[in-house]
Amino acid sequence: MTRLTLLDGERDEGPFAAPTPLPSRLPPGRHGIPAGLVVEHQRRRLLAAMGEALAANGYAEVTTTDVSRSAGVSTATFYRHFGNLWDCLLAAYVAGADLLCERIEAACAGEGAESGAPALERGIGAALELLAAEPALAHLLCAQPPLEAAAVSAARRLLIARLAALLRRGRGHDDDTIRPPGLDERMIDATLGFVHTRVCADEGARLAELVPELTAILGGAVRPA
Repeated sequence: MTRLTLLDGERDEGPFAAPTPLPSRLPPGRHGIPAGLVVEHQRRRLLAAMGEALAANGYAEVTTTDVSRSAGVSTATFYRHFGNLWDCLLAAYVAGADLLCERIEAACAGEGAESGAPALERGIGAALELLAAEPALAHLLCAQPPLEAAAVSAARRLLIARLAALLRRGRGHDDDTIRPPGLDERMIDATLGFVHTRVCADEGARLAELVPELTAILGGAVRPA
């Protein structure tokens, strides 16, 4: 599992990275780091730790203690940032969803265009590359939340709607195929579930192999009856 650390002198590479590195635990006494920067880094560490703790324990077992320990902060610090576990989970989900959509949009807009691949294929490839590199993020975004996590379920539906819109954009203006309402959203939902299954089976590193198949499925024509 990729661990999103904040080691002294090392730049973060994970989805909740900050531009200025800080040690995972602050030294005792005066350290000269602005309070606002410390607070922001604490929050980013907690968001990253939320994904890691969820991947390790699942919805049924994850606790604020797990998240705080993984982030290297106290539970008191956790509650200074978030009212409860679900608040932290929702914030982590929204941040991860934004990152995923940004990566897809960048790929569709031109990043990697020199490969000659269509925009849809580049977008799917960028999404799978991110989820393969960050399995904790894949667990966070792709797992089906429990009923009590209503706000996270709503955030997941919003992500599916955003991904469906990106899918339609990636197909291009030449695609005049008539599809049943909601079909794209259902296919995206199923794809997220499939990716989660692969990650749970420790096959996340092979997600890139799915690009041709998912491009064919998600971009395929569906003719009206």
